[in-house]
Amino acid sequence: MLQKYIITFAIVFVFFLSLDSNKPLNAQGSEAVSAVVKKIEFKGNDRISSSTIKAAIKTNHGDIYDPKAISQDVDAIWLLGFFDNIEVEVESYEDGVKVIFLVLERPVIKNIFFAGNGQVKTKKLREAIQVREGDYLKRYLIKLDEDKIREMYQKMGFSHIVIKSEEKKSNGYVDITYKIREGSKVYIKEIVFEGNKTFSSKRLTKIMDTKKRKFPSLVFPGKFDKAEFEGDIDNIKAFYGSGGWLDTDIKWKERYSPDKTKMFLYVVIDEGDRYHVDTVNIKGNKLFTSEEIMGMLQLKKGSAFLPELLQKDSKGIRMAYGRQGHLNADVRANYSYKQVEPKIDITFDIIENERFFIEKVIVSGNDKTKDNVIRRNLSFFPGERLDTQKIKGSEQRLAGTGYFDNQSGKASEISYVPGTEYNTKNVIVDVKEGRTGMMRFGGGFGANAGLFGDVSYTDKNFDIFDFPKDLRDFMSGNAFRGGGHTITLRFSPGLQRTEGMFSYSNPAVFDSGYSLGLSTNIFRRAREDYDEERKGAKVSVGKTVLRGLRLGVTPNFEVIGVQNIDSNAPLVVKDIEGSNKKLSLELSAMLDRRDSRMFPTKGYKITSSLVFSGLDVDIIKFSVQGKKHTTVFNFSDWRGKHVLSYGGTLGVIEATSDQGVPIFERFFAGGANSIRGFAFRGVGPVDVTSSEQVGGKVLLLASAEYTLPVYGDMVRGAFFVDAGKADTDLNDLNINNIRATIGFGFRAKVPFMGNSVVAVDFGFPFIRKDSDDEQAVTFNFGGGR
Repeated sequence: MLQKYIITFAIVFVFFLSLDSNKPLNAQGSEAVSAVVKKIEFKGNDRISSSTIKAAIKTNHGDIYDPKAISQDVDAIWLLGFFDNIEVEVESYEDGVKVIFLVLERPVIKNIFFAGNGQVKTKKLREAIQVREGDYLKRYLIKLDEDKIREMYQKMGFSHIVIKSEEKKSNGYVDITYKIREGSKVYIKEIVFEGNKTFSSKRLTKIMDTKKRKFPSLVFPGKFDKAEFEGDIDNIKAFYGSGGWLDTDIKWKERYSPDKTKMFLYVVIDEGDRYHVDTVNIKGNKLFTSEEIMGMLQLKKGSAFLPELLQKDSKGIRMAYGRQGHLNADVRANYSYKQVEPKIDITFDIIENERFFIEKVIVSGNDKTKDNVIRRNLSFFPGERLDTQKIKGSEQRLAGTGYFDNQSGKASEISYVPGTEYNTKNVIVDVKEGRTGMMRFGGGFGANAGLFGDVSYTDKNFDIFDFPKDLRDFMSGNAFRGGGHTITLRFSPGLQRTEGMFSYSNPAVFDSGYSLGLSTNIFRRAREDYDEERKGAKVSVGKTVLRGLRLGVTPNFEVIGVQNIDSNAPLVVKDIEGSNKKLSLELSAMLDRRDSRMFPTKGYKITSSLVFSGLDVDIIKFSVQGKKHTTVFNFSDWRGKHVLSYGGTLGVIEATSDQGVPIFERFFAGGANSIRGFAFRGVGPVDVTSSEQVGGKVLLLASAEYTLPVYGDMVRGAFFVDAGKADTDLNDLNINNIRATIGFGFRAKVPFMGNSVVAVDFGFPFIRKDSDDEQAVTFNFGGGR
C-alpha cells in the first residue's frame, strides 16, 4: 500500500516538474488540467510483451491525462505478478504528454535446491513447497514455504530447526536454495506442573493431548507441537474454569538438556480462588413457586459455581415449563461477582409466555404406514396441554420402530403450527417412509455353529390384513404393508446345524399395549455322540409396562428327537433315544436400556425367564442374565470410545419327576458368549464311563470386557476375562470348580452383510480341569454367535 502512494506521488511530481521545464506545453498554467495523452510507452520488459501490459491498463491514446487513472493502471500492472518494481515518467509530447511505464521484471525460478536435509528426502520437501521451477519469483511464497518446511520438521521432533532461503540471480533467472540446519531430534522427557494444589499432575496430564515420551515409543513418541500444546494450556484453563476457578492463570516455559535432545516443559499454574454461589434469585415465575424452582436446581447457595451446571439449570427450568405447555418460556441466567470476596449472585429471570394446548394431531408423509400404527406410538393426544418431553419421547419411539428411514436423516419430525385459538397448536407428525422388507442371502462361520448358509426375508412393517387389490398392487409392493407387524422367514443350512423358522408378531394387538407372536421352527444339530432334532411351535404374548421393560408369556410345544447315537455315548443319552414331547410355559422379563444393539457404549440389558414344562420333559428352569456398558474414555484422536462391559449369567434347572433332567435341557459352558478359551460345550460335568460332557443343573458365568477403537467403530479391539462353570446340582451353587480365561480379540462390522459382526477372540485358560475341552480361537462371522 505504501508503494502505491509513493508511485502516485512520483507520477504527480514528475508531471508538474515536466510542466515547469516545458513552457510551451503549459504556458498559461491552466492547460495541465486538459493535457492529452499522446503516447504510451513501456520500458524494461524483456520477457513480458508490451501488448500484455497494455491490455491490463485502462488509459489509452487521446485520453485526458489523469494521475488517479495512472495510479490505478500501476495497480493493474502490479496484479499481473510479473514485476518487482513499477515507475511512471511523464513527458511533454506533441502538444500533450507521453506516459512511460518503467518496469523491473521478476526473475524466473530456474532451479530449486535443498541443502542440509539429512532427515527428510528432497522429493518430500519439493512436494511440500508451493514454488515451482519456471514460476516467477514471489518472495512471500518463499517465506511461506520456509514455514511449511519448519512445521514438517517440528512435527518430526526437530524443535531446533533453522531454515534460510538464498537467491542467486543471473540473466533474468534465479536459483533458490533452502538451507536447512536440522539440529538434533527432540522429545519431551518430562511435563512438570507447578502451583497445582487442587488437581494432581496426573489428572491434568489426562486433559492434554501433548504427552511425554514413554513405552512404547511408537505410540507415545513425545513429539512437541507448539500449537497443540498451547491448545492444551487453554483446555486446562477451561477445566479449572468449569470447576469454579474463574481467575486461574497459566504460563509455561521450556528447557532442554545440555545435548538439546530432551525437552522439559514446565506448566506454572496460579489457581486463584474458587468461586461459590452466594445467593440464587428467581424472578418472573407464576406457574411454579420459587421453592419449586429451587428444588430443580443443582446450583444452590454455598455450592461451588460451575458454569456448566448453570446452563443445565436453565435448561431444566425450560424443560419443566415445556412439560406444562409453555412452549416459548424464556429463562435467562445472569450472574454477578461480589466486590470483595470470591462469591457470585445468580438470578434466573423467567418469562413464562403463553401455555399451549393441542388442538389436532396431524400425521403426514405416511403413504404406506397406517395412521393408527403411528398414533399408537405417540404419547400425546388432542385436548391435553402440549408437553415437550412427550413430543421428544414420541420422536424417539417412532425412530425405534424401524418402519421409517433412519439412514438419510431424521425418520420422523414433530413440529407445531398455530391452531384456531390463540393458545392452541396443531402438532404435525411428519414421517419418512423407509424400506422395511429385506431379502438376505449370506452365511457365516461360528465356533459354536460351524459353517452355515442363510436365506431369509424380514418385513418390519407387514400387514396380514392388507390384501392386494390386483396383481399389479401386489407386484408394486403396496400390499401387505403398513400394519406395523413383523414377519420373518429363514432357512439356514449348515454342516453342524440346520435351522428353518417362520415367525409373525404384532406389537400392538387392536392398538392395545399387548403384543402377539406366532412362530414355528425346525432345528437339527449334530452333537458329539448323537443328533438332536427339534420341531415346534409357540405363541408369545407380551406387554411393555415401563420404558424398556417388557413382560411376556410364551406357551411352547416341541418334539425333540435324539437319534444316531454312538455306541460309546453316555448312558444319559441312550436313555432318551427317540422322540420326546415337551409342553412348556415361559414367563419372561426383559429390561433393555442400551444406546445401541450393535456396539453399545452405555446402558444395560437384563433378561430373565422361568420355564415350566411337562409331558415327556418334566422340568422347571430359571435363568437371569445381565450386562452393563460404561464409556471409560472418549479420546478424540482415537476416534472412538473405550468401553467397559461386564455382566453375568445364573441358570438353575431341576426335574419335577423321577425321569431327571434330559441332556438336551442341561447347561453347558464354554465357547462364544460363555467362557472363551474353551470349546463349545467344553466345560461341565463329565460322564465317568465315556469321559464325555453331559451338562449340569447349575450355570454360573461372569465376564468383563474392555473394547477400544482400532479403526473408528468399524474395527474394535477387545481384552477380556471370562469365568464360570456348569455344575451338577443346586448344591453346587458356589465358586467351586470355577474355570477362568484371559484373552483378546477383534470386532469388525461388515456393512454389505447388513452390518453383521465378525468376532475373533483368543482365549487362554488359567484355571482349568483335565476333563475340559480347550479351544484357543473363537471365530464368528455372519451371526454364528
